[in-house]
Amino acid sequence: MAVQLTNNDATLIPAGISSTATSLTVTTGDGAKFPVLGTGDYFYLTLADVNNNYEIVQVTARTDDVMTVVRGQVGTLAIPFPANSRAELRVTVENVFIAAGDYLLL
Repeated sequence: MAVQLTNNDATLIPAGISSTATSLTVTTGDGAKFPVLGTGDYFYLTLADVNNNYEIVQVTARTDDVMTVVRGQVGTLAIPFPANSRAELRVTVENVFIAAGDYLLL
């Protein structure tokens, strides 16, 4: 299982999602901007609305523009997001710790 990272990936969620949704769909064609996930791979995605309420989710699978997510990760709470909320692959503390650990293992 390995965290996957890419630079500056961002998109929108065209349809709103509830606080219990376990999948989300991003803007058509934008899914390809995000990491390809193998078995056990994942990445952290930050969801943010226009008021900058945010949540970090763990993406465990991606098929085209549809992502399977585990909600409320890295100390955030699962909240609903309206249509056109942002979805961004950002640097998180979790990613830094994972990367530092991997670096130390080299």
